[in-house]
Amino acid sequence: MSLVSGKGFTLALAELDAQDEGVMQIYRWHPFTGITFQPNMQFQGGHPSQKKSSLITVDQNGFLAADQGLSYEKSVNEIRIATIGGSTTANVHLNFEENWPGRLGFLLQQSFPDKKITIINGGIPGFDTAQSIGNLALRVLPFSPDLVIIYHSYNDLKAIRPDRPFSPDYSHIHTKPYGHRDKPPFLISWLNRSIIYVRIRNKHRELKQATARLDLVAEKDRLASIPVETERIFEQHILTLVAIARGGGAKVVLSSFATLHDPRKNYYQQEIADNLSALQKQELIGLLRFTPGLTLRGIFSGIERYNAVLHKVAQEKQTGWVDNANGIPHSDKYFVDRVHFSADGAALMAENLLPAVVKQLKR
Repeated sequence: MSLVSGKGFTLALAELDAQDEGVMQIYRWHPFTGITFQPNMQFQGGHPSQKKSSLITVDQNGFLAADQGLSYEKSVNEIRIATIGGSTTANVHLNFEENWPGRLGFLLQQSFPDKKITIINGGIPGFDTAQSIGNLALRVLPFSPDLVIIYHSYNDLKAIRPDRPFSPDYSHIHTKPYGHRDKPPFLISWLNRSIIYVRIRNKHRELKQATARLDLVAEKDRLASIPVETERIFEQHILTLVAIARGGGAKVVLSSFATLHDPRKNYYQQEIADNLSALQKQELIGLLRFTPGLTLRGIFSGIERYNAVLHKVAQEKQTGWVDNANGIPHSDKYFVDRVHFSADGAALMAENLLPAVVKQLKR
């Protein structure tokens, strides 16, 4: 086993940077969505807050799957469920059967024992609603799903950048082909192949994250509330996703977006801050770093307002609706970071979705 060249050992996915070779090999360029998973592959997934790794399988079509069996032709007794979203739908730190789409498929198989239940997990890490429009229309819909579950909100907050003119297609934040990463200098590229360097690098980052103080993270030039136009465009994107799904003959279930933190609380209040878990304290910093255009208050109010938009669309368009934002406790038990589920959280998400999915399928 080499500790220098990186040959002969396996680093967890969570230990790698976006430009590292191990990450770049997982994805491939796509002309309309930017990236998809490389088809016909397996890789080790994981998360810094999760001790065990997971084996992730990608089928021949570039979807996360349990096997390679998905074909364009649907059998007579088959029910296909597609899931659309970003990394909180893909959840590459969980095995297929532990993730909420896979767990939902297991529960549906029990509800429809005489049917073949097929899950098409169309989630791609980083995707917002603009990218999912192309993903659903061009990659997922040709496989004739009977029902589409849409789980979006958080990644769309990245489109709010007060330093850039807002564009409804989010092209103002996707200024390069999605998935593009500048190649690091030769020395860094060489060091990134060393297990010693990578793990020291990550320990240093973890220490900085753990010791950072919330009141010292600059919120200057950030917005304390999401602009009206971004809320309107988010609603338009969700309406478009619903229309695309229905245009392909699928029923739709919308879900509100669940988070580790309760968006209604003021985390700058000392009494509230003192009662946070270590993970919750750490992930407040993560929220600000991930969403550079908004203050903490702006992020949480944005999540609430986008969830209200999802509920409004569900009512107006009479889709299925599941309020996972209030149905999954804001607890370390259910999350591995600010938005990604633990196995327990994914299981609860699937259980919450089940009645609404069954109802839609039986209509």
